[in-house]
Amino acid sequence: MNHDLFDLIENTSRSVFLTGKAGTGKTTFLNDFVKKTRKKHIVVAPTGIAAINAGGVTIHSMFGLPLRTFLPTTDRIDSNIANNIADLMPHFKYRKDKLKLLRELEIIIIDEVSMLRADVLDMMDFSLRSVRRNQQRFGGVQMLFIGDLYQLPPVVRDEHVLKMCYNSPFFFESHALKEVPLITLELTTVYRQTDEKFLDILNAIRNGDSRSIDFEALNKRYIPNFQPEESYVYLTSHNRMADEINQKKLAELPGKSVIYKAEISGNFSENQYPNEESLELKPGAQVMFIRNDASGERRYFNGKLAEIISLDEKEVTVLIDGDTEPYKLKKETWDQKKYSLDAEKNISEDILGSFVQYPIRLAWAVTIHKSQGLTFDRLIIDAGNSFASGQVYVALSRCRTLEGIILKSKITPEAIFADSRVAKFQDETHANDRIAEILNSEKYDYNIQKIIGKLDCTWFKDSLLDWYISTKHSKALDKDKSNFLFEAIKPETEKMAAVYDKFTKILRQKTRKFLEGTEEWSEVEDKAKGAVNFFFNETNAKIFRPLLDFYAETKGTKGLKQYNEDFRIFLDDLEDYLNDLKHTHLLEKPLFDKSNDIAITSRIAKVPSHILTYQLFESGKTIPEIARERGLVSETIFGHLAKFAEQGVLDLSRILPKEKIKIFELEYQKSPEHEGLNDWKKALPNDFEFNEIRLLLNHFNYKKNLNR
Repeated sequence: MNHDLFDLIENTSRSVFLTGKAGTGKTTFLNDFVKKTRKKHIVVAPTGIAAINAGGVTIHSMFGLPLRTFLPTTDRIDSNIANNIADLMPHFKYRKDKLKLLRELEIIIIDEVSMLRADVLDMMDFSLRSVRRNQQRFGGVQMLFIGDLYQLPPVVRDEHVLKMCYNSPFFFESHALKEVPLITLELTTVYRQTDEKFLDILNAIRNGDSRSIDFEALNKRYIPNFQPEESYVYLTSHNRMADEINQKKLAELPGKSVIYKAEISGNFSENQYPNEESLELKPGAQVMFIRNDASGERRYFNGKLAEIISLDEKEVTVLIDGDTEPYKLKKETWDQKKYSLDAEKNISEDILGSFVQYPIRLAWAVTIHKSQGLTFDRLIIDAGNSFASGQVYVALSRCRTLEGIILKSKITPEAIFADSRVAKFQDETHANDRIAEILNSEKYDYNIQKIIGKLDCTWFKDSLLDWYISTKHSKALDKDKSNFLFEAIKPETEKMAAVYDKFTKILRQKTRKFLEGTEEWSEVEDKAKGAVNFFFNETNAKIFRPLLDFYAETKGTKGLKQYNEDFRIFLDDLEDYLNDLKHTHLLEKPLFDKSNDIAITSRIAKVPSHILTYQLFESGKTIPEIARERGLVSETIFGHLAKFAEQGVLDLSRILPKEKIKIFELEYQKSPEHEGLNDWKKALPNDFEFNEIRLLLNHFNYKKNLNR
């Protein structure tokens, strides 16, 4: 199923809730998906620890959301109780780089979605619609939700406030999702447990089906006075209880503690520390790995137990449960990330800060919350009244076998309950048996629509007109040149828009014929490939390059700052359009002809000041005119032009009268060895200026060297 599941998410725009019982491989699928997908994506999670474990960031930090409850209404709300829509909108004033990133997104992956509150998801929806200027839900972004609603529910402090607008706190009650054709896909193979009898008990507890639970078999594991001889983990409902047990057990061990300080660098939020900042250990301590072995040796996994064998300030040696040889621990690094766009507009992960520590924690006891996603061989569980909804299932399902569980209190039918709203939502959206049907009907249309979207050039005409209007309001521009350029490019934009319109009809027609079985897919591919290369070549040669050349002439000119900034946006949009075409695929097939590849950039190498002066001089402007236009003094302009006089390319007759040039030439032939400009000034009539002398001297020196 995993291949079809990947195919459906990758090749349709369907939003999906991916779920499955504990141990069915949801995290494995997430890790595989982010490695393989071509879609621009981010991974977020409702809590800091979940985000670090998923290799992503928190929803609140990604979207800058307020912590207060949100009610999706325009009615006035006491801001001490909750935010309404008006209160929320000011939070979406993002920096330019965040705006760009959110506009590039194609899919957002939310892990541990059982803990995501409905109002937080609605805040994300408002953010994305606002930023992307797209009123489709989530701004048109595809959503992938991953988690198990039968496990830990959202934490709600003000349930009475949330109930004003939501039936329950679960993510699927969000108003945004009511308008999204979300489907639920369930992973069904359990990898953690293999004992069918135990699996039947777990499934019945998960479903809240007390009548199908074999309480007799389950409560055989009730051993109130159990004294463990092997390493067991005590599963508790609260942090305080787990800490007390761990500290008591550590204090009972002989010997001196060694404390290992975490190395924290950069920006790493304290509430997201994945382990103790000061890890206190003793020989004989029972510890648990909190990460999978990153070395590839697979010596341990998240939840694997071990015993501390020896310690010193630099080394920790453990005996991993089930091994016979000691193992020297290596420190692990957890990264606090943020997402950004790189130069190619791909989404990249930036490391904000790092937390380096041994990947273990004391493990005589651990809380239900911290056990989510872990696997144990031996557990002691007290499933008393303190266990909340879903916690009995989470606790029992952490263990590989029923025989590995010791119950400190009996599990009664009263402790078994399930939220009927969860079952109803999953039944209504369940689509495991429809994957092939959905893929068949949506895969090709989705990919064709992506091609059509990338090729859309209908915006060229309006952007060109906006540019042309801005030239009319820019006094420092050469209006003849801009008029000529506009009249040359305008018909090209109209022609391309007409070709695009015709192409979209043909491509859709060919796709329909393929789906009907009357045309080969290769014909659709060929048409799409031809179109991508046609639009690339036409846009580059007839629109982008002529405009870029014109921009190069005006860049840096005094009085044109605002005009050039606006022009630059148009050029950047054209650059993005062309570069997107170069990376266009239809399913797995790249469409751009690599032999046609040329660098596309709207960045102009900074034109040296003297070259800009010479360009204006060559266009017919006088030295006073150039000085005025460039905001420079005449002496500077003379200095610029003197560089070109050295090369013999300057037409001196446009600057000086012929008589002056002749007088200087005669003096140069008579006594060319004057020491400096002062000597030349004395030798020439009084009306010769130093600037003029320098120009003339450079010019005649060039001619003299040429004749040698």
